Amino acid sequence: MGSYPNDRVNSTPAQEYGGTSASSGPASPPRGEGGPDSVRIARGARPWRGARRPPAPTGGFPDAASLAADRALIRLVLTVTLGILMVIWGVFLIDEQFGLELRRFGNRPLKANGLAGILAMPLLHGDFQHLWGNTVSFFSLNALLLYFYRNLGFKVLGWSWLATGCLLWLSGADGNHIGLSGVIYSLSAFLFFSGLIRQAPRLIRVSMVVAFLYGSIVWGVFPIEVGVSWQGHLSGAVVGSFLAIAWRKQGPQKPPPPTEEEEEDGPAPPVADRPAVQEDLVRSGRRAILESPTDGILGEAAVEDTWLTSEAPSPEEEWRESSRVQRLWKGPRPTSSEHAKSRRGGIRKPRQGGHIKSKTRR
Repeated sequence: MGSYPNDRVNSTPAQEYGGTSASSGPASPPRGEGGPDSVRIARGARPWRGARRPPAPTGGFPDAASLAADRALIRLVLTVTLGILMVIWGVFLIDEQFGLELRRFGNRPLKANGLAGILAMPLLHGDFQHLWGNTVSFFSLNALLLYFYRNLGFKVLGWSWLATGCLLWLSGADGNHIGLSGVIYSLSAFLFFSGLIRQAPRLIRVSMVVAFLYGSIVWGVFPIEVGVSWQGHLSGAVVGSFLAIAWRKQGPQKPPPPTEEEEEDGPAPPVADRPAVQEDLVRSGRRAILESPTDGILGEAAVEDTWLTSEAPSPEEEWRESSRVQRLWKGPRPTSSEHAKSRRGGIRKPRQGGHIKSKTRR
C-alpha cells in the first residue's frame, strides 16, 4: 500500500540529501557512492509513492469481428422491423384499393366474432394518418428493443402482440378496436421500466430516450378523446410493464462491480534501458517509478520511491516565495524601531480625518 503526498504518516525512512531511495529495494550504498541504478535527490525534496491508478485500456477501437457482428445485428433489426411494417402497409393499401372492408376483423371484446382481432388488430388501421403515426413510433421503438435486448426483444415483441389483444378482449370494452398502438404502448413501457429495473448504463440511456420522445403518450391511457381506444393503450402498457418485471433476470444485465484485484495496478512494464531512463529523469526533472527486485518494508509491490530531482524547488523555497507574495499584499514590513514605538504608543497611524496619536495599553 503506497502513501500519498499529504499523508501525515510516512513509513519511508529518512533519507540523506544526495543519496538514493531504498525503502523498497536492497540497502543503498553510502553517500556519494551511488550505484548504476541510483537517482540523485535534491536538497529539501520529499519522497512519496505514486498513487495506484487503474490500468489504461488496451484497445481503442473494437476489432473486426465485433464490428461484423454489430453490422449483422443491425441488418437483422432493420429486416424484421421493415418487414412487419411492409406487411401492415400492404394490408392497408390492398384494403383501400379493393374495398375489402378488412376492418370488420378488429378486436371486439367478449364477442366470438372478435377473437380473430386478437392477432389481426395490429394489422388494421382506419386511415392514412393513423397508419403513419403508428409507423414512425413502431420503427424507432422496435429497433431499440431488438438492438439492445437481442433475443429477448423477439420474445417481448411476440408476447406484446398476443397478450395485448387478449387483455383487451377480456376487458369487455365496447366497439371495434383496431391499430398497432397497443403494441407500441407495450414496447415503450417495457423499454422504460426494464432500463430502470436492470440499472445497466446503456439500458438506462434507452429509458431516458423513450421518456424524452414518447413521454406524452401516457395521456393515451385515459378516456380523454372520443374515438380513441384508451383500453387498448392501457392493455399494452400493463403488458409491457409486466414483461419488464417478469423477465428482469433475462437478457442484458448490470455489469458487476470491479473486484479488488482489478482495481489494483497490474505488473509494471519491463524497463529495457534503466540507466538511460534514470539519466533522462534527472535531466528533465520528471517523476518516475522504477522496477525493484524485492518488496517494500510493508509488503507493497516492488516499486521504488519517486523522488524530486534537483531542478524542482525545495519545500523551504516554496514556503519563502509564498510568504513573500503574501507580504506584498499586506504592505511593507514595519522596522524594529517602529514596533518599539508602537508598543510605547509613540507611533502615528494615519486614519480618516487626519493623523491621530494612538496608544496601546498593556
